[in-house]
Amino acid sequence: MATTTITKTDLPTQPTTLYYYLEPKDGGQIQTYPGTAAEKRRKHVPHHVQVEDMRSIRSQFTLEKTGFELIDHISKEKDFLDEKQITSVYYPEVEELIKKKTGATKVHVVSHMCRRHTTADSKSDAEGKPDTDYVTLNNPARFVHVDQSYRGAEQILYLNMPEEEADRLTKTRWGIINVWQPFGKPVTRDPLALCDYRTVDENDFRTVVANLPPPGAGHYGNVSKNFKSKGKWEYSTNGDEAARYEVANLAYNKDQQFYYADKMTPDEAWLFKIFDSKKDGRARCAVHSSFPLEDQPEQGEARTSVEVRCFVFWEDDDKVE
Repeated sequence: MATTTITKTDLPTQPTTLYYYLEPKDGGQIQTYPGTAAEKRRKHVPHHVQVEDMRSIRSQFTLEKTGFELIDHISKEKDFLDEKQITSVYYPEVEELIKKKTGATKVHVVSHMCRRHTTADSKSDAEGKPDTDYVTLNNPARFVHVDQSYRGAEQILYLNMPEEEADRLTKTRWGIINVWQPFGKPVTRDPLALCDYRTVDENDFRTVVANLPPPGAGHYGNVSKNFKSKGKWEYSTNGDEAARYEVANLAYNKDQQFYYADKMTPDEAWLFKIFDSKKDGRARCAVHSSFPLEDQPEQGEARTSVEVRCFVFWEDDDKVE
């Protein structure tokens, strides 16, 4: 774990609770089923923390240093209701945005997810349902995680690209970057908190296997194209119906430093890393979670946001092992 170099001048803080990994010996899980009633009832370990507002020093937070970056972006897409409109208008914007910010030679959008419901809404939808039933109301993810582990990043790559192309593109530097943007209104509840990579001890990562629903079964069923993958990715198929790959959850450590941007608007977005193959000391991922603001009621008007997941390739940059 590297020493942080963030220069602080009494940043505004938001007291909150973040939810961390529950160890198996205490009843935690090593496999999850996103989009199901069981996942909505999954238990975590709550810790009271202070999340700092980074707006006044936002220039100190970059993809390469901290793993995340707050940017200005005005999209032509406004309501995110039409799937074809999202893919034809917003996807190209995201691809160009990431290329411009990172110098990548190729960006491939994997999928997107829109969130329009509260945690209370989704928990209510899960009530009375068997664990295996799907919950259709999609809420902010309120637990500390990275969408894929380092190994899981390779698994999801081979699930979403032809094997020959993936083999070629992983010979040089590659990664996964997410773009997270509110739409329709400013964020007044459930903002996104991101952890400075330099304050993360990777010994605190906990591997969990995510078993996705079949394609078309709710939002999580569309995360992967589910291409047949190499045999060496033994966790990458869930029967013949759905994708399966590793994600990273996190155990609590007092040294972790989380940040957010107060009152984000639809003209702003987060860029944050899920994976970077480069091992030269730069940030390789951004641990993140939504969190409730102080005195935020569980019921209320939901935050509306879109998150786009992208494979990013630097074909002119050697991969450092």
